[in-house]
Amino acid sequence: MDTHTLVTALQGLSPKAYDWKFCLYSSSKSRDGVQLRFDGCDMEGIPLWIEQMTRLLLEKTLTERVVTEYSPLLPKEELGALSQGDERIRGQIGDILMGVHGCERHAPEDFANGVVNKPVGYVFYGKEKEPPKSEDGETSMPPKEVLFLRRANPFISGGKALLCVGKGGAIAEAPTPLLKFTPQSDFLLIGGVCYLVSEAAVKDLDLESRPAAVCARRLEQIAEADVVGSYEQLELAAGKHTRKFLDFDKEILDHIASLSVEARIDFLAAYGITIGGDGKMESADPEQCELIIDLLCGRMCTDVLGRLAVGVNIQPRE
Repeated sequence: MDTHTLVTALQGLSPKAYDWKFCLYSSSKSRDGVQLRFDGCDMEGIPLWIEQMTRLLLEKTLTERVVTEYSPLLPKEELGALSQGDERIRGQIGDILMGVHGCERHAPEDFANGVVNKPVGYVFYGKEKEPPKSEDGETSMPPKEVLFLRRANPFISGGKALLCVGKGGAIAEAPTPLLKFTPQSDFLLIGGVCYLVSEAAVKDLDLESRPAAVCARRLEQIAEADVVGSYEQLELAAGKHTRKFLDFDKEILDHIASLSVEARIDFLAAYGITIGGDGKMESADPEQCELIIDLLCGRMCTDVLGRLAVGVNIQPRE
């Protein structure tokens, strides 16, 4: 995941070797994060647009920015990248691809007159027509996928602008919507790598705030700390409380990991959490799982948390 890899992938992209789909998407928020809905629309000449989008990335974007692994704190001159299988984006990419493959097709007018949801962006999705063959004639790898995403509604409805055309030497109001389109992209999937070209893509992919994604990252940290017995049971319980993990406090986890078994027993007793013979928090009991999750996610309000704040510089929660 570096600049050279992306440049090579773009230079090797042959748009005419792909079957393309054009889809528009709308966005909504729920307790589970940002949800995208996809609707298809026929479009001619897509390979020409892909060539222009690719050229813009190569001649402008990648001359001003370098590719590096994605982080929410990246400076503007760096372009974030993630493997398609990375847990932070795997679910969202799966949802997008399912939405593109399963979307219904609509006439262009439907996007302007309210028949379908007002789009906030669009996608070009390409799948290689003929996958590479091995020497024995068998397909050696699955078809390559390419996806360009842009957060911008390309349709202007007549309700917002008077659309006119030339008709019989005079100006007449146009009965169909006008398409405005620029060869820019906010997100790119190519070669199994996702490139977040702009903050608009981060918003739609809901990278940092999806409770399930945050929970998964925190569970990894808990597993690495090796302070919980029956970890699989805790993992199952965590799936019911993913939003709690938005408040996960790693300093509490680190403090528990740093304690001796005797000190750990004394510290955790105030929370009603028991220690097994292996010196780890026992999570086989569902009630114990709840207590462990509440402790690690800052849901406890006791004097013990206050004493912990003095020891490891954690402020007691209100």
